[in-house]
Amino acid sequence: MRTTGGGQVREDARPAGRRRAAIRGAVLIGGSGEILDFLVPLWAGSAFGASGTAIGVLLAVELVASVLARPVAGWLADTRNRPRTAALGAGLFGLGLAGYALTPTFDLAYAAAAVGGAGGAVFWVTVRAIVSEYLAEDDGAFASLYSAVAFGSWFFWVPAMVLLPALDFRGVFLVLAAVCLVGSGILAYAGRTAQPRRRPTPVPGGLRRFRVLLATEALSGLAAAGVGLLLLLHLQRSFDLDVHQIALVFLPGGIAMTVLPRPLHGLVRRFGRRATFVVASLASAVCAGSLAFAPDPVTIAVLWVLTGASWAALSPITDAAVTESAGERVGTAMSLVGNAVFLGSAAGGVLAGVLYDHAPWAATCLVFAGLIATEAYLGPLALDSLGVRDVPDPESRDDREDSAVGPPD
Repeated sequence: MRTTGGGQVREDARPAGRRRAAIRGAVLIGGSGEILDFLVPLWAGSAFGASGTAIGVLLAVELVASVLARPVAGWLADTRNRPRTAALGAGLFGLGLAGYALTPTFDLAYAAAAVGGAGGAVFWVTVRAIVSEYLAEDDGAFASLYSAVAFGSWFFWVPAMVLLPALDFRGVFLVLAAVCLVGSGILAYAGRTAQPRRRPTPVPGGLRRFRVLLATEALSGLAAAGVGLLLLLHLQRSFDLDVHQIALVFLPGGIAMTVLPRPLHGLVRRFGRRATFVVASLASAVCAGSLAFAPDPVTIAVLWVLTGASWAALSPITDAAVTESAGERVGTAMSLVGNAVFLGSAAGGVLAGVLYDHAPWAATCLVFAGLIATEAYLGPLALDSLGVRDVPDPESRDDREDSAVGPPD
């Protein structure tokens, strides 16, 4: 046994394949979730003639279920076999997808949304907890995770769009449910080696130290969801683009988020977390403000690439900081951070919709640019409150060029 810089007790000999299984599961479940978020509103309107209000409630049910499940997910990740817990979450998420595919009435879709939302919460909290186990030996572990998630998010678009005309919405949902079942099986197999139940010790200083970070992540979720929705509406209504054309505008940014986390982590090693957080936040704010004056979809695609690069730099910093400061309660801490992002995202969607309907486009973009710029102040403050080092521990660095899909165990 040995202790990490954050005080977390870790096993020297971990079951082989845990990290690889977590990354592969993230690709499969993350890609499925990305397509689900895009197709469910279209399916609800097409198959059942659901109103905008009913669709909004359906999405809210999934969100609420995810928020409510996260504390339980954190406890499970901290006390139970993590690969098997992640497998449970993947299985529940797939069950929700199957529910969408098989439900005969719209009312039963709410149950599918609740099951899928809870499953997603269990899966993502636990996967991040698994990856956190490797941070001491590879300070870019979370960069690899985010590369994998981004890869699944855009890679799944092509087969989904190809299959949609032939299989319709329900057929695509069943295929994605099968994909999640495969991911669940990979994780369950990785967890076949029994693990002792953990009894997490209290975090020094308690979780109160996370308050500034939670505010920062809520603001980040608000900005990301708001800007994403604004772009969808703007591309559809101002430029009259169809679904496939809109996907092409977002595609370069998705590719950037796939290939850039590891290279950008090199900047964190060289200049420190705080400086990187400030620069990336300000760059994202400039991109959001520049959308106000973007004359065409090509310019928007370029700006979205820069925004994706900023997120690729910021997200791994947050998860690494949580891991180093949460000790043995990393699952609980991850659940709190995840809920902050989810609640912020909900608020961001509402704010973006209201501003798009009632404010000039330029003013709307500048509002979100200002909110993002605020992260440049809050981010370093949050890192200070957690007491994490500015530069990852040189002794824990692993400069191997990992594959995003198949990193070393």
